[in-house]
Amino acid sequence: MSTPPDTVSPIPGLSPLEPGDPTTIGPYPLVGRIGAGGMGAVYGALDVYGRCVAVKTVHADFARQDRFREAFTREVEMLGRADGISTARLHAADTSAAVPWLAFDYVPGRDLRAHVRAFGPLTGAMLRVFALGMAEGLAALHTAGVAHRDIKPGNVILSPQGPKIVDFGIAVEIGTERSQDAAASYGTPGWAAPERHDGAVADPSADVFAWGGLVALAATGHEPFGSGETQERIRRVRAGEYEVDGVPDDLRGLVESALAVDPARRPDAEELVRALLPDDGAGRTHGVAETLRRMLGDYWRGVDDAGHDPTRWAGVLAAVSAAGLGATVSGGGAGAGIGAGVTVAGTPGMAAGTAPTAAAGTFGGGASTSGVMSGLAGSKLAMTGAGVLAVAALTGGGYFVYEQVGTSPEEWVTTAARTLEEGAGFTATMERVPVEGGDPINEEYLYSAADQSFLIRGAAMGPGTTAVADHQGEMYVYAPREEDPGLWSNSPQRLSVVSAGVSLSFGEEGDHGLWQDSPEYLESALDVEADHIDPTLITAPLRSLAEMGGAEAVEGEGRMFEGPAVLPVLDEGVLTEEQATGRVEVDEEGVPVRAEYTTERWEVRVDFEEVDIGAPMEDPQVWAADNDGFGWSVVHAPICGTVYLPESVAANEGGQKEWDVQASGWDMDCDHAMDVARLREDRLSDPDRVETLHAFRGRRSDVSQFDDEMACGIFWSEDGTGADGYPEVSYTYGPCQESTVLSLGVDGDPYKESEVEFGPATLIDFHERA
Repeated sequence: MSTPPDTVSPIPGLSPLEPGDPTTIGPYPLVGRIGAGGMGAVYGALDVYGRCVAVKTVHADFARQDRFREAFTREVEMLGRADGISTARLHAADTSAAVPWLAFDYVPGRDLRAHVRAFGPLTGAMLRVFALGMAEGLAALHTAGVAHRDIKPGNVILSPQGPKIVDFGIAVEIGTERSQDAAASYGTPGWAAPERHDGAVADPSADVFAWGGLVALAATGHEPFGSGETQERIRRVRAGEYEVDGVPDDLRGLVESALAVDPARRPDAEELVRALLPDDGAGRTHGVAETLRRMLGDYWRGVDDAGHDPTRWAGVLAAVSAAGLGATVSGGGAGAGIGAGVTVAGTPGMAAGTAPTAAAGTFGGGASTSGVMSGLAGSKLAMTGAGVLAVAALTGGGYFVYEQVGTSPEEWVTTAARTLEEGAGFTATMERVPVEGGDPINEEYLYSAADQSFLIRGAAMGPGTTAVADHQGEMYVYAPREEDPGLWSNSPQRLSVVSAGVSLSFGEEGDHGLWQDSPEYLESALDVEADHIDPTLITAPLRSLAEMGGAEAVEGEGRMFEGPAVLPVLDEGVLTEEQATGRVEVDEEGVPVRAEYTTERWEVRVDFEEVDIGAPMEDPQVWAADNDGFGWSVVHAPICGTVYLPESVAANEGGQKEWDVQASGWDMDCDHAMDVARLREDRLSDPDRVETLHAFRGRRSDVSQFDDEMACGIFWSEDGTGADGYPEVSYTYGPCQESTVLSLGVDGDPYKESEVEFGPATLIDFHERA
């Protein structure tokens, strides 16, 4: 059964099911989409007990290929072994289905980096419980024979119940040899252990290394190997140049041992657990699970669920079942505190047609209300007439009970901030005018909660840049593409073969602009990290205006409030905070209309174009190609790993040159990028995935189609003979571009032409390492 195209799912972090999506997978009715990538989608669902679960699938096209199904089956096996308190658990799976799927714990909350940024470092007993929880999770995995291999802040969620390790996409059985391990060299710089960069055998000690980094970040708010250029971070890791000042003395020794360059010097996860367990005063420790649960109950505080509440998930299913019928909560009975006629349907963070009684019937009186409180307290429903409706409790009968409170300037401004933070998204424009004179700087801010994407169109990362985005936790920076009318015209591009070899014809004869060097990698972008590119650039000054005190209504200006504020400014790739005087205008529902800030450097105006509406999001390369003529180049994106040019090409060097693999397209995840890159190294490993389009005389080349979705080129030329008698060869690894083969040439006929249509997006870039 497919989803109606107008089904809505107004839940923070969950987007509506799309036309063509299933409404159930296995035994699970689907609520919405958690996310999607190049390999598949992850859905939110409810199990038969009303628990929220995540259901991961592989796209049908990939499921038909044995290697992807095998990788998915391995992930299921690895996740199935995870039974720690601090690991997400597998619920069910079907790896033989036409569309393979697995269901696992849905873990509400923020990842470690986002939590620390929002609330500050963990301290005292809270920090020690975090350290113990992470060690317990790793010990459980390692005892089960699993190496996670991707332990990093984004894969650790701080939930109200405790920290959880998630994402087993590249987990593997301990001891798996590199030759049998397609992901041996994958890893995030600054978090992957030194030996991982050399493709070492899968070993638990690499997970322990990352544990040391997690605890350091949790304790200090800073990554132990810092930020900056990728190769510099890798160098620091290999040299053991970490910064852990601020880690408490009782943890610092363990952290430094875990970060040892030599794996043999690191403790194992069980040793970490034993070191972190408290004793009973008589030198004895008790069971790990029992102690960890007790410590979580005693000390795990101040961690919310980021707006998640299972009643909302149930409400979406109720809305679908009711075919869009709205529900109202009226006076009488347990809900008498509300007053007649207050409508729940259409409320941000709650499905249209959601009846609170139905939700309570599903989950019982013990259902958590914290997500509902945090969501409704800042929603449009919260503002009616002259009062704010605040959630007081969820009664045993399941009705929400409200009380009216006063509307101070602080409450109005807080509501404006929450509307932006907890809604579906927003679009805003910002103009910054230098106080001392100069040209104004104009930028557009777009946010979509469902797509987990925040985009700034403008030169925020410095001269020559056109946009910067945080897309699903990764940072992308764009710059204008060099004009190449042959490549970037809308007509199909022609690869033509001539008798003495093959030449490229892209409008101009001999023009092969598609496979010039990948754009220069913008290392300076790493001075700002992905989690700095987020809605707080817009909402933080509102929060500060409400919380610093002194906010006042502006007389005669309607709902205009002013007061001291702190304004974050991303200017030429540098993020600063400046003291400001702020003025914010909201409408009758507390939705922000515009904001103005004055600092020593800037006069700033923000106009909110759309609020609580997810901004339309697509890969900025595609948007720019449609709106900017020649499109944008990706000058910074995730670096996924390293590959090598084949020996036969670099014969004069007697070895191989290294190339960093960059996942440039929004739908290109690192697993897929590295898979294609490795296939380029050894195309005979899976020849059915490769079609040769041409080979070029003079400047030698090979351009081939991979997986029926992208064309990748490699070029080389002989520049004479070296002293060793080998040819002196220069070469370029070209990027991989979206492409569709309209007709295939070559095939033994030197006069036959291949016709290829190229899309606007570069999917994979390659950068030669010095």
